[in-house]
Amino acid sequence: MTEIYPRVLIVGQYFNTNSGGGITMSNLFDGWDKEKIAVAAENINNPNFDICNKYYEFGSSENKSQFPFNLNKLGLHRKSGLLNKNEQTVASFAFHGSKKKSYKSFYENFLSYTGLRHYRHRYEISNQFLNWIEQFSPDIIYSQLSSFDLILFIRDLHEKLQIPIAIHIMDDWPKTICEKGIFKSYWNKVIEREFRNLLSTAKVLMGISESMNKEYQKRYGHNFVPFHNPINIQFWSTSSKKNYELKDKFVILYAGRIGTGVQNCFFEIAEVVSSLILKGLEIELHIQPTNFNPILNDLVKFNFIKINNTADYKELPKIFAEADLLLLPNDFENTSISFLRYSMPTKASEYMVSGVPILVYSSIETAVTQHAMKYNWAYVVSEKNKEKLELAIFKIYKCEELRKRLGNAAREYAINNYDSKKIKDQFKMLLSKK
Repeated sequence: MTEIYPRVLIVGQYFNTNSGGGITMSNLFDGWDKEKIAVAAENINNPNFDICNKYYEFGSSENKSQFPFNLNKLGLHRKSGLLNKNEQTVASFAFHGSKKKSYKSFYENFLSYTGLRHYRHRYEISNQFLNWIEQFSPDIIYSQLSSFDLILFIRDLHEKLQIPIAIHIMDDWPKTICEKGIFKSYWNKVIEREFRNLLSTAKVLMGISESMNKEYQKRYGHNFVPFHNPINIQFWSTSSKKNYELKDKFVILYAGRIGTGVQNCFFEIAEVVSSLILKGLEIELHIQPTNFNPILNDLVKFNFIKINNTADYKELPKIFAEADLLLLPNDFENTSISFLRYSMPTKASEYMVSGVPILVYSSIETAVTQHAMKYNWAYVVSEKNKEKLELAIFKIYKCEELRKRLGNAAREYAINNYDSKKIKDQFKMLLSKK
């Protein structure tokens, strides 16, 4: 019997293998009827055509600058329209170190402080985009909301198309989107109002973690269903760790994004690793980044830190399995905790299924710490304390039985709770409800 899939228009996020939202979405929609998925987003680079082959890129026809930003004719947006698979190139970067600083950050900070980044531009439904949508004829709109202009755009699409909305929240951006600036009170009220209005019209509400769903039910009065990154057990099991004996070097690996909420902690970790090396331990810290961040230029100065070049997603199971310890750290500043409080990193389930022991270094207030402590899939240091962090790494380094126990417990939990076969069916049923 042929499975019936709803026709889904995905707005704002596209399928990829180098961002948390893109990876999570790819795994949730993997195996979906490709003819019934279409994506519309801005700045699409190297999308995953294995999941979807219909991509519409927002350009100058949809992305409209507001006055006075529309007076600047430099840096015009890309041309609107369909993407051709043959025109896409593989994006990667090889880290060589650089002392160049981005002066764009000053401008972006100014826009954030004044609140103008929430005003700077708006998405409009162009005739070209509307014709493309009508040809596709979607049954539902899915979006991983993350900005004010996207809230307004999804609202406009819903009113124009009169079809249901499914909203999937990746992190607690509604709480942190206006934490600073001279007009933060004004923008908080405006964004909160529009966000709540959109939630009240949505057919499906999803969050990234159990903690987020509980908090959002209290905060917004709606039930959210948890959908974290599911994993293809067969794909990840091809290289899962079996041998926990020490090699010449004990390799600690961090893989993923470096940015808001996950950057300052690396300097504390570097100090701890340096201290352990002085005490005779053979340790290297490897970083497998998915993006460039200026702090990499500072970290690479440590001779025990290795910055790896970008790897293809299919190489990650082997890269993870070759490590002795996987690091899942977060910053401890209040702004970082607020941003990540209810988030579950995309890589968490991938770390688990690799069978490599995991060390969580994150505040007790964050969902990832609470989840790891509740289900015992990692060694946890839940406070900013270099002595406790050093002791944790020392224990894991010295005890093969501990490494094996941590690795096996994490893998078992992942297999039982994040198997994509089961989760994809639940996800499909939720989007298919009338």
